[in-house]
Amino acid sequence: MLYPKPITDNQPLHQFVKPNYVVIALGTSGNSYFQQNGRVMGFHFELMKKYCSRIERKPVFVVEEDIDRRLDLLHSSKVDIVICVEKTDSMAKLKNIISGDMYNKSMPAFWAADNKNKNLAKNLHIWLNSFIETKEYQFLVAKYSTFKNQNTTRISVYDELIKKYAEKINWDWRLIAALIYQESRFIPDQKSHKDAFGLMQLRSQTVEFLGLDSIDNNEKNIAAGTKLIAYLDHYFTNDSIENESERIKFVLAAYNAGQGKIDMCRRNTKSKNGDPNIWRQVEAMNQRKNSSKNSTTNEPTLSRETILFVHEILERYEHYKNFLHE
Repeated sequence: MLYPKPITDNQPLHQFVKPNYVVIALGTSGNSYFQQNGRVMGFHFELMKKYCSRIERKPVFVVEEDIDRRLDLLHSSKVDIVICVEKTDSMAKLKNIISGDMYNKSMPAFWAADNKNKNLAKNLHIWLNSFIETKEYQFLVAKYSTFKNQNTTRISVYDELIKKYAEKINWDWRLIAALIYQESRFIPDQKSHKDAFGLMQLRSQTVEFLGLDSIDNNEKNIAAGTKLIAYLDHYFTNDSIENESERIKFVLAAYNAGQGKIDMCRRNTKSKNGDPNIWRQVEAMNQRKNSSKNSTTNEPTLSRETILFVHEILERYEHYKNFLHE
């Protein structure tokens, strides 16, 4: 058996803290949850993502280094699951605990759900017992048993440059770092098939539009990229997107697909009685229905690349905030 069957056909698994999410509290010790060179990694991070995919919910990770405070979050119903890499006296008192006995000895851990959430604990127990029999699980154990995670007090070697230019445009530097990782993985000599280059993957036409002579080094590239972000932020502010969190999504989308494409999609959304200032509605009403390049529709469409671009940057940003405070 690779995956468990549902515990019951009719009874809901659990009333989670957040609708459609699973909130997980854990620490950054060992190889549980960390980031290296901008990439979010971790043994329990990956396991929880797989479990949440199984129950069709999105994981939300909350970092709390103190185990007792982590368990307090569980008892007060602020999180759904707690992960610890060692068993404490407080942990031993829990009834619904997923024992470390199921793990490879090199990767001990204890997963716990609150006592009143017996369905969740039981489901998680069944899933783990089945998943540890798979090659996928063995691969994760092998990967993280020997993996030496780095100090996560920084995202990249470019942190100070990113902070410098993020401050100029009043953006969170961790959000810009998440964008840079998405564009170049922090590899400065990256060049795309669209002739975009550098850390922030800018095209020569964009550099010319911004009124710059060149972006031939990393600092100039970051300066130009943040200048483009500032331009788009100002543009969408003037175009009635007042909600900051929504405006950020449109800025990211335009960074990827171009301002003109996003404008067309917003107009198309409005013509269908949708709200052109809500990214989720613009995304839903402009997704490409036909993958064929020969599609005859004249409606503007958002590519899967652009949709994922926005989603993945914002998701990575949430992780970066867990590791590094402003």
